[in-house]
Amino acid sequence: MKARLKDWLLANSYEATDCGTDSAAERVDAMDYALRLVAEIKAGRSDFAVGICGSGQMMAITANRFPFIRATLLHTADESVPAREHGDANMLVLGADVTAADVAENILRTFLDTAALGERYAERRERLAGLDVSGL
Repeated sequence: MKARLKDWLLANSYEATDCGTDSAAERVDAMDYALRLVAEIKAGRSDFAVGICGSGQMMAITANRFPFIRATLLHTADESVPAREHGDANMLVLGADVTAADVAENILRTFLDTAALGERYAERRERLAGLDVSGL
């Protein structure tokens, strides 16, 4: 899936930095790779990130620990629209074990083609960015 999505990005004039493993057989911890993607966004080297692991759960959970990340685990292209329009998601997470490659490509296309909406959704995003749950 990673190779297919990377090829699609390059074929559609996007830059792609590969922060992942090169071996499907190698056992890795998705958390480590999520942190690499978070670092790319934090450093301003990337506006968006795409995380792929078995279910996608650990990537999304890890990435969303950071206030500047809005990671969304998607299973359909239709879910991409509100994730981007309402939440201004900046990290797409996909589960390779539960999502077909052609579906993942369509999700990615829709995700990148959809812009964030303003007005009340911008206000919500500002509120979200200001949340501090560490004191709860």
